[in-house]
Amino acid sequence: MKLFIHLSIIGTICFLSSCATYQRSTVEFRNSWDQGDTVGALANLESAGKSIKPGHDEELLWNLEMSSVARANQLPQLAEMHMNVAKELVDQNFGGGLIDPQKKGLGEYVGKFHDRNLLEIYRALQALEQKDSARVQSSFNELRFKREEARELNRKKIVDAEDKASNTENLKYREVMNSGEISVSDYVNTELCNKYAEFYNPFGDYLRLVLQNRMYDVGGARNTKFDFGVSKSNLTSVLGRKNFLLNESPRRGDSATYIFMETGSAPYRQEKKIRLPLVLFYGGNPPGGVLYAPIAFPQLQYRDDYDNAFQVKAGNKGRPARMEELVDLDSVISSEFKADFPAEMAKALVQTVLAVASQAAIEAATKEQQQDSVAVALFAAVAKVAVAESITQADERGWYSVPKKVLVQRIPTPADGLVSVTSQSGQSIKAKVNPNSHTNFVYLKSIRKGFPIKQLANFSIDSALASHGNEEQRFLASSQSF
Repeated sequence: MKLFIHLSIIGTICFLSSCATYQRSTVEFRNSWDQGDTVGALANLESAGKSIKPGHDEELLWNLEMSSVARANQLPQLAEMHMNVAKELVDQNFGGGLIDPQKKGLGEYVGKFHDRNLLEIYRALQALEQKDSARVQSSFNELRFKREEARELNRKKIVDAEDKASNTENLKYREVMNSGEISVSDYVNTELCNKYAEFYNPFGDYLRLVLQNRMYDVGGARNTKFDFGVSKSNLTSVLGRKNFLLNESPRRGDSATYIFMETGSAPYRQEKKIRLPLVLFYGGNPPGGVLYAPIAFPQLQYRDDYDNAFQVKAGNKGRPARMEELVDLDSVISSEFKADFPAEMAKALVQTVLAVASQAAIEAATKEQQQDSVAVALFAAVAKVAVAESITQADERGWYSVPKKVLVQRIPTPADGLVSVTSQSGQSIKAKVNPNSHTNFVYLKSIRKGFPIKQLANFSIDSALASHGNEEQRFLASSQSF
């Protein structure tokens, strides 16, 4: 009877792992995406989402993936539909910036800082293309407090996790923390973490600066309602003296075209398990003959199969200009990962204590029977490992289709409206912009080195956009850029 009970426990633990189930169901999607097969990736992701109904733990994550994979397939309406669902779910979980701890269960994917930040950037770009001034304003307002929201959410997550770990019986949390057995540098590139400030993505500030400089009223005066309070000097201090920044100015007469390029894919999370000696947990002999404690952490895996260099050429006779890095999302995600690591460690240590307790319970339940049965002894050994491994699982979930980098270049709009972009691997694409427009945006994507460049958007923004509502104005007037 005891053996039957523990077999049931093992099966239940393995079955209830939400994050592992999602990772298994999306393996084919991730494989297709890594091969640069956007059509196959969309089909596989749609298939994986058949079981994701409203209220599912992974509803937000799946909709984020669907929005970016639909964009890569040049399906703007499908991308917008999933983007809107993702936005609704973010608002439900974060309350427009208010943190509701009751909606932060371990099995529920609620989005990281870079998820929510990029979601607002994509919404803002889409709203610009559609000339939806209210949504442009709303999205950029949201970006203004995403960083502080992320800081507060992370602080609370760490406090809650460490409090639980400190109050867990038989867990010497501080001793383990100070043992040196676990180092964050084994799980993330700490050099990349220092490239930007914590919880910061310069992409949003650059878009705000462009709008701040390019928006004019019909009469020719600058539209001060789009004064987002961001300065070129602030961005230059973060990004360096890039040509696209140095050439940025509020001159009324110049016609400019901005070419953006998403390239590659950002790092993904992979589980890494280690074994800790139980002397770190127990002062005396370990319980039930258990000699080690498995512990699982997420580890960032970086991807390098991407085109890193692109050149833009304006017109048939223009000189090529090198596209420059606007944001390194490896750095944004690495910085966030490092900030989140103390909470991941506390959660993992609590899982380990549960695993040890289960191992000890199986040892005690089979101790008497082991003396008379080799089969029972073998079961006990296998069962202890199976239970420990199934309980100690790292959360590997993440927005897999996020780009590795976003590059940009600002060029004078050519008289013939012709723009071409060529990658270091020889891929090229041509675009036709409106030569009579004051401001043109061209948004491109390259997933893998040697794969075709795709045009995701090509539109003009002029003085047609106008700010609406007093609420946004009060918010903008009281906000700081950094």
